[in-house]
Amino acid sequence: MNQDQVKEILLQIEESELEFSVTFTGKASKKVNGLYKSDTHEILLHNKNFSVDNELLYTAIHEYTHHRLCELDGTRSGRVHTQRFWSYFHRLLQKAEEKGLYKIAMEESPELLELTDTIRTTIMAEDGKLMKELGRLLSKARVLCKQAGVRYEDYIDRVLCLPRASAATIEKIHAFDVKPELGYEAMKVVANIANPDKRAAAEELFLQKHSPAFVRDSVKNKPQDEDPRRKLENEKRRIERTIISLQARLSELEDTLAKMPVTPFIFCFFFLLRLLSPLAADNTGNGQMQIPAIPDIPEVTIGGGITRPSAPPVIQPPTFLQQKRTPSSAAGAKGKQTGNAASGNSGKSDVKKSTALNGLNAKTLAALSQNSGNLTLLNNLLGTDAGLGGNAGLGNVTGLQTDTGGAVLTKILTELEKLQAQTAQAAQKENTQTGQAVQKATASTGNTVVGTNGNNAAGTSGSTITDTVNAAGTAANTGAGNAADAHAALAQGAAAELIRLRINGKEIKDDLVYTFCSASAANGSFLYGADRRFTANGAELNETAYFLCQKTEAQQYEITMDLRQEPLNANSFLYKLYQLSPVSVEQTSDIIFWHYKASDLEVELIFRINLRETGE
Repeated sequence: MNQDQVKEILLQIEESELEFSVTFTGKASKKVNGLYKSDTHEILLHNKNFSVDNELLYTAIHEYTHHRLCELDGTRSGRVHTQRFWSYFHRLLQKAEEKGLYKIAMEESPELLELTDTIRTTIMAEDGKLMKELGRLLSKARVLCKQAGVRYEDYIDRVLCLPRASAATIEKIHAFDVKPELGYEAMKVVANIANPDKRAAAEELFLQKHSPAFVRDSVKNKPQDEDPRRKLENEKRRIERTIISLQARLSELEDTLAKMPVTPFIFCFFFLLRLLSPLAADNTGNGQMQIPAIPDIPEVTIGGGITRPSAPPVIQPPTFLQQKRTPSSAAGAKGKQTGNAASGNSGKSDVKKSTALNGLNAKTLAALSQNSGNLTLLNNLLGTDAGLGGNAGLGNVTGLQTDTGGAVLTKILTELEKLQAQTAQAAQKENTQTGQAVQKATASTGNTVVGTNGNNAAGTSGSTITDTVNAAGTAANTGAGNAADAHAALAQGAAAELIRLRINGKEIKDDLVYTFCSASAANGSFLYGADRRFTANGAELNETAYFLCQKTEAQQYEITMDLRQEPLNANSFLYKLYQLSPVSVEQTSDIIFWHYKASDLEVELIFRINLRETGE
């Protein structure tokens, strides 16, 4: 986007009859992003400060607001970022959004949308409810202070240590029954409006997501249009009074200086000038300083032989060398992890790619495990009686060794996906054969009322995954935060249950719609899966996380994570956790607890182990 395009966009937002210009400085500034020169009507933008056009356009609209107010109100000195400025600025931003010229692109970050929803619904609304309740208690305290003979103002100042203005506003919030979903700061603005109609209008504007400056300017008393001549005459009188006041002050300063004695420094200065004056006289001794004459500039005529300088050589544009990038590894490969809980660093690692969500999720995994043959295969994949040194059932995977890069978990999930595909094909084939048999029997008997029995037969013989999912609910579903179901699942053979999964203060466990935990392997290892569903920007997002908890020592586990998503979302909380995999954690009693904290990420993960199943 160049400067001409920026000017065109500004004029599309709102026309201006006062000519202006937009100039890119080609510089970066740490102090300001842009300037407006009211004398030349020039908008200066430090375009090197911006990485995207949307940020540049925000600053351009800011400076254009100064231009429009200069056009409407005239050039004024003093404070420029007034309430009128911010209100007009937000009006222009709203116009730009309505015309599709500017936007707050939060939909590009599902994590930001999720965080915004948490701030509005959890923090701001709860804060508003608390402050409204505080207003009710302060009103009650006012009555009790009067009954006890205690001065209420002293009680506020020295007992509660609250500013009086804040206490009065909080009481108004309760008295006027302001809606707490606005948040405390917006509730203060509404409560300080005396007129009930304007107060209701301000409350409605806040609910429509308008800024505080816009709301204040919208509900304030608008002054009646003043006669232009009278307005100029009033300004003229103000300037005249200011001139008279400054002249009076100037006379006072002159009188004061005239009465003050001459300082020795000034006396010595003039004395030195008197002594040095003969040195500046000419040799004639007349005592007058001679100023040399300015030499005449010779006249240059046409054809006088003056050689004009040749034109400078044409500057060639610079050539930019393109940096060669090495091709990345195969899709889905995981980079080597550099951060862990022991080091306490920020968990920076090579970029990992999560796999797209497919049919193998926690729910289907629970259904597969209901088959005894499938359960045997899963236990073999996790580990055999040989313990840490034995073969784990996968050709090239020896035992449950340190799972650097997630090789063991990847092979386990690959085998389970193959098993799922084989089971689905077998079910489809059996349903087809049963249907053909039913049709053949119907044709031979001529009875057309055999559909019910035929359907029951087909449904019974082909119930592999779908029907087993319904039967697996009590044995495998420990999700949705239901403690009773969780303990029931532990009693029926699950190796562990998820107690807490909190990332950056959000409890991810609340979003889990289905969870699965395998039985404990001979060496104490287990596989845990969880299906998560959450909403961001009106869209429902799904992801499945797998945790392979491998027991490496007596009280030591290594947790490797795999993530399947639909659609891919590198901003989700589980993706940030997935980038830290694998991690080493310790077992205390029946608890596996892991806490990680960095500048941009904090994780708490707690599993409770079923000691009866692990044999401990």
